Amino acid sequence: MILSIGEILVDVFNDGKTETVFPGGAPFNVAANIASFGGDVLFCGAIGKDEHGSFLKQYISNISLNSNIEELEDKDTTIAKVTLKDGERSFAFIRDNGADYHLSLSSIENIKLPNKVIVHIGSLMLSYKEGFDFFFKALEYYKNKGHLISFDVNYRDDIFPDTETAKNIFITCLSKADIIKFTDDELRLLANESDLEIALKRLTNPHQIVVVSLGKNGSMLSYNNKIIKVPSNEVKPIDTTGAGDAFYSYFLYELDKGLNLNDDKEIYKALRKANFVGAMATLKKGAVGVVPSKAEINKFKI
Repeated sequence: MILSIGEILVDVFNDGKTETVFPGGAPFNVAANIASFGGDVLFCGAIGKDEHGSFLKQYISNISLNSNIEELEDKDTTIAKVTLKDGERSFAFIRDNGADYHLSLSSIENIKLPNKVIVHIGSLMLSYKEGFDFFFKALEYYKNKGHLISFDVNYRDDIFPDTETAKNIFITCLSKADIIKFTDDELRLLANESDLEIALKRLTNPHQIVVVSLGKNGSMLSYNNKIIKVPSNEVKPIDTTGAGDAFYSYFLYELDKGLNLNDDKEIYKALRKANFVGAMATLKKGAVGVVPSKAEINKFKI
């Protein structure tokens, strides 16, 4: 089972004429994708009691995603203003009173889980004290119960006071995770090293399961002193929002199903499919409802 905790928000796209609202938030995207693959997943997050919150509740109901959502009277559902240029996206967050980082520890302590699950915790909450405190309390709570901690760096320096503060926080988080996802740019930045393999050695240890998305060049996995690189499919993206979440959600899905990390062929197949999922997600706008179906993934020729 996978428990995904963290930001759920609305992505607001503006093409200069009209605004279009989509569900978003990296941990929510991951959970929604895993559910679409048929995986065993539960999402926990917080929204405001407002129009956008109602929109998100209805969306969750429509896709039959198992969820534990806190509705906060005095907070606003977080908004991400998304700008697209040549398929690449940039974000501006509206969240000074955002619900996304006001999760309560009591809400997750009441959840009954199997003996060992993958707990995926979002990083956006780390930029506010309330979210920072929750993150590390939740991490300690689940580590003590023997669960595996998944952390997608999802680095955004614009929501922190300065770059060094952001880097120090993320590096601390990395040391406590069992499963980590980087982009190649994040890995280089945090390690202050252009060579990805050297950067991995600086920031991670051999016992951690680490995947790195390489954009059009595919992805790589590092585990137990072994590195495997896997190519991707070349596409012309319409919108890259959520592509990394799509890639990582499929990898976590395979991991939860029992991916054998000692079998290089199995790893290669899993990453090829994850790369395919990430690439296909860029051909539609938005971050959820954009991944290929399980049937389409199974038909993909490795």
